[in-house]
Amino acid sequence: MSNTAYAEIYFITAMMILILVICSAAVYFFFKTYKKEMNAKKKREAKTESIQNQEVEIKKENVSS
Repeated sequence: MSNTAYAEIYFITAMMILILVICSAAVYFFFKTYKKEMNAKKKREAKTESIQNQEVEIKKENVSS
């Protein structure tokens, strides 16, 4: 094989590796953000649930009075 053929193979290999690195980084940051969003969602749901429980308790107290 000539030197240009080797150079082309090296170039294509380097581009494939670069694409894999970029895709891996994108997937990493996607899941990192996804995990953060899910934790925030759980906190919002827990807060909403506690507020609803407080409202139910207040209504029970008002009915009992």
